[in-house]
Amino acid sequence: MPSRPDPRALALLACLSLASCTEDPVPSDSTTADATGDTSTSDTSTTADTTGADYPSLDERPCPEDSILTAENFGAPFMLTHCTGCHHVALKEGERAGAPLGVDFESLIKVRAQAERIWARAADQNASMPPVGPPPADERARLGEWLACGAPTAADL
Repeated sequence: MPSRPDPRALALLACLSLASCTEDPVPSDSTTADATGDTSTSDTSTTADTTGADYPSLDERPCPEDSILTAENFGAPFMLTHCTGCHHVALKEGERAGAPLGVDFESLIKVRAQAERIWARAADQNASMPPVGPPPADERARLGEWLACGAPTAADL
């Protein structure tokens, strides 16, 4: 039986993520992705070489062999900071600032399942999410790298 989310944790999550949301509805269509944003980390990686590069799709975006980005040191904090304030399964329709129901990123499984959608809106040259303004180019490049590498965890490296 699934457990219910801790209301205190959800309240904290909402407070941390409010900066990513807007009262304006988030555009949603079938050809572009809805979601995401970034979180800054002190990690450095090879993304400095790819910052500002344009890629036609996530499938064509290279994963650097020496990438050190993981869910723990980049992906989860990024999603928490920029995405799950609107894209979380525990949020009802009126609490999502227009984010479509079912477009949720509170778990790695969901992020991996919608990686192309996330990339198309918030990674690399794509900057339509979050709706209040995209993260800096270097953070979007790190998101693109992490997604291109399969959104790995530390255990995957």
